[in-house]
Amino acid sequence: MPGRFEDPAVERAYVEGERRARIPGTRFLAAMGMVTLISYIGFNPLHFPREGVIAYNIAAAVFLTFLAGVIGLTFTRFYIARGWIDIVIFSALGVAMIMLIDALGDQAAITGISRFGMAIVNLGILVVFAAVGFVATTRYFLAWAALVVVLYLAFLIQADRGIVNKVYTFTNFTTFLTFAAFVNWDIDRRARKTFAAQRALDIERQKTEDLLFNVLPPAVAQRLREGQAVADSFSDVSVVFIDIVGFSQLARRLSPGMLVKVLNEVFSIADGCADRSGVEKVKTIGDAYLAVAGGQASGDRGASEAIHFGCEVIRAIRRFAAETGLDVRVRVGIHTGPVVGGVVGSRRYAYDYWGDTMNVASRIEGIAEPDGIAVSESTYFSARDAIDFAGAELHTLKGVGEVKVYRVDAVTVCNLPDEGP
Repeated sequence: MPGRFEDPAVERAYVEGERRARIPGTRFLAAMGMVTLISYIGFNPLHFPREGVIAYNIAAAVFLTFLAGVIGLTFTRFYIARGWIDIVIFSALGVAMIMLIDALGDQAAITGISRFGMAIVNLGILVVFAAVGFVATTRYFLAWAALVVVLYLAFLIQADRGIVNKVYTFTNFTTFLTFAAFVNWDIDRRARKTFAAQRALDIERQKTEDLLFNVLPPAVAQRLREGQAVADSFSDVSVVFIDIVGFSQLARRLSPGMLVKVLNEVFSIADGCADRSGVEKVKTIGDAYLAVAGGQASGDRGASEAIHFGCEVIRAIRRFAAETGLDVRVRVGIHTGPVVGGVVGSRRYAYDYWGDTMNVASRIEGIAEPDGIAVSESTYFSARDAIDFAGAELHTLKGVGEVKVYRVDAVTVCNLPDEGP
């Protein structure tokens, strides 16, 4: 028998899937049998005596009832989930077939086929049906076939035939039954291989999709999955740049391995803060961390949330520095304005943002104090009702020009200790 899947859930999925897929074929064969029986019901009265017609019609009615039951059963969940029902189905069909053989055997003088020959032909037809009708249940087919062999042997023993005839007949029948068993086994074996290959493919496809949904906002990943181009415009996004203060000096003091470990810790802390604040991480650039509020995956967030995110990062990095003894501090710059977002290229997908707003946020971060947050005028006006700021300062930013910059009150907003003048 084909090897069963070790995981019961996988085995169940295979059996149910295969039985569901083979239902049309089962219905077709059952319907073909019904048409054949009905045609004989119309044909026999022209040639059989009345008693023969009645005997055949009774056997045919039982057979038709069982075949109709098989078709009806295939419309139920029970048929799909319970493979052992195949033994019941074909045992019942076997009983009906014996009744049919007996009825036709009485008309051997008219049909020219003896009861013995009728048994061979009709049981052969039933075995062929069973070879394809036992779906994903080879072990049940073998059990049923063993029962058929026993019954056939009993039939041969009482038949009025010579020993040579019986031996040849039994050998031919069991050879035919063995071939039918092989067909059933091979169908199941091939189906299992196909199922296993498809399942492996589905698992890999799911891994790819999980990775895609992990690195991209869900809505963006879905659009890429559907083959759509991803290009968006946002009119009011707060861009957050976070940079490690004195990173060059830190890099000179630490080994490369330790430096990467520190960067990983710092950025992981920022990731956690972003998740809790509802802002959207965009990427890391060297020792800088870029996030946005109001973008593709953070449309309901604004300048206030961006500032609170910056505060949470500063507090968390302070705790990290105190625990490790490392002199690690960050500064935060925020600017609010229009940006364009999208995915470009065909490899290493990432949803990115472009526009002057990004550049201004980066420049403002450069004038923020260590453990401090500096914001642009547009961010100030968006958040001033909820955030305390110091007075405006005029700064000339490279590539931008003269702008007003506001500093967040770290004591009242970020709950940082007042370190005095």
